[in-house]
Amino acid sequence: MKAQNSYEPQRDTQQRLVPAIVLIAVGAIFFLNNLHILAWHEIWAYWPVALIAAGLYKVVDTDEASHRIVGGVLMAVGGLLLADNLGYIEFSWNQMWPLLLIGLGLMLLFERAGWLWTGHRSWNATTASSANVLFESAVFGGGKRRIVVSDFRGGKVDAVFGGFEIDLRNCDIAGDSAVLELNAVFGGVELRIPENWSVVCKGAGVFGGYSDETHHPTPGQFPNFKQLICKGGAVFGGVVIKN
Repeated sequence: MKAQNSYEPQRDTQQRLVPAIVLIAVGAIFFLNNLHILAWHEIWAYWPVALIAAGLYKVVDTDEASHRIVGGVLMAVGGLLLADNLGYIEFSWNQMWPLLLIGLGLMLLFERAGWLWTGHRSWNATTASSANVLFESAVFGGGKRRIVVSDFRGGKVDAVFGGFEIDLRNCDIAGDSAVLELNAVFGGVELRIPENWSVVCKGAGVFGGYSDETHHPTPGQFPNFKQLICKGGAVFGGVVIKN
């Protein structure tokens, strides 16, 4: 329970800090424009710097591989858009969209080779075949899984140009918590969990959403209170966690 209490204040501080910085930056831009110090159209050309800064923050301020991937995508997109705005290169999205597929392929290749995840996050064949560990993927397709186990230990779900629905409402966790990684790239993952589970959402979205729509029970509300830590990324896709 201490891990949850220490995480929530940190997440709340970050959620308050980012909007404050955005408001200050936007206000400063309009103020300089009103004083005719900087023209709005000149400032607007540099808007991709915000994407680069956000990507750099994710790369240097996390130990999660999925967040580093998201940060790299943001930096690459921001760099291309900035170079285009400043006239160094000329491109259109009709020409550049195949790079998204190339990047996705590299991500899958590196992950399969074990270069993106540390040793304690890799899933070998023995772990993946366990009934208590969820290991599923949907590529250019979809699937549904309803799991009923008394000792759910987490796992990993990937949806690439596809969708997956996971129902854990009849599961239990033998320990205090479990870690589940959910990734969606041009796809979607919907996860349903029991009422007595509290979600710690550490996922990130790039041109997509990673949302926790569950109600968060207190430790004294249910006698069998458990914690599910959800990690991963949503790139041009969505991950939704519900009860």
